[in-house]
This record gives sequence, C-alpha cells and structure tokens, in this order.
Amino acid sequence: MIDIAKHDVRVKMKKLREEMPESAILEKSITISEHLFELECIKTAKTVMAYVDMPGEVKTDYIIKKLLNMGKDVAVPVCVPSTYELIASKILDLNELIPGHYGILEPKREYLRPMDPSTLDIILIPGLAFDIYGNRIGHGKGYYDRFLTKISLKTLKIGLAFSTQILAKVPVDHYDVPMNCIITEEGIISV
Repeated sequence: MIDIAKHDVRVKMKKLREEMPESAILEKSITISEHLFELECIKTAKTVMAYVDMPGEVKTDYIIKKLLNMGKDVAVPVCVPSTYELIASKILDLNELIPGHYGILEPKREYLRPMDPSTLDIILIPGLAFDIYGNRIGHGKGYYDRFLTKISLKTLKIGLAFSTQILAKVPVDHYDVPMNCIITEEGIISV
C-alpha cells in the first residue's frame, strides 16, 4: 500500500517539477541558498556533502562554489548502480565533474576522493517531496536511505526543495530517514 502511495506522489511531483519554468527554478534556488547560508551550522561546518542538481531540482552549483570558497571540504554523491549505493567523493572544483550515472554530474575517475560518511557535518539532500515532519520521498532507488545509515548521529540532514514539494504528510517506510530541516524559498522548516 505504501509503495503505491509513494508512486502516486512521485508521479505528481515529477509533473509539478516539469511544469516549473527554468527562470522560476533559478530565482527560487537563489533564495533557498540565501536561507541556507544564514544557518549557523553551515558557517561552522567543516565538511558538507551537496548533491549536484538534476533538471527541476533546487540548483546547487552556486552553493557548492560558495562552500568551496568558504574553505569547506565539499563532497558530492557518486552513484553505484550495481548496489544502489552512494559514495561521498571530495571535490576541489566543479570542473572535476562530468555526466555519470543517470546523467548526474559526478567526479571524473581521476578525481574520485572517497570520504568516510561518518565525517560529514552536513548533507544537503534532494527529494521529490517532503513533509513538515522531515520525511522525504526520493526517486525510489533508495540511494540516500542506504547512505544515511552510514553517517554520524551528529550529521545534519538538510533537504532542499521548492515550497510546492512540501506536503502535509508523505508515506514513510521503516527504512526512511527523516531530515533535520528542510529549506524552501519561503524559509526554513525545522523538524
């Protein structure tokens, strides 16, 4: 029953995302990044893992550049399709990235620098939908759910989303890991 409900949410949210004009995505992404950099935790963090956006997601290139300019250790996810696992790989520059699995930008092989997930202070996480309790629905492969079992209890999980992606409640399974907060263009939702 939960799988069907999650599927329905995914279909609805993908459609909403596809309908959003690129100009609105860019404008809202800038506002979301401004809210992110207001957080004290982002100022004091040493290591941050940030996703590299796919079409329709909150854009992260500005966020990644700013984190690097702030002297943070920045990691991006690398997909391992054979096991549906993510590897956190440290980057020094966005130019190290090329299209990888699913067309998502990932480090070129010579720039793979795996990081221990337990050393991450903050993880910026995408999703198709979130709720006010911090629950998240992704694309359904479980990459982030598996990865989040390897992080420290102190690691902050921050979802980045547009306000249209926030629902009152999303279906959850026992393996789903909630966010500590979600940032939209309208502000910060603390959980």
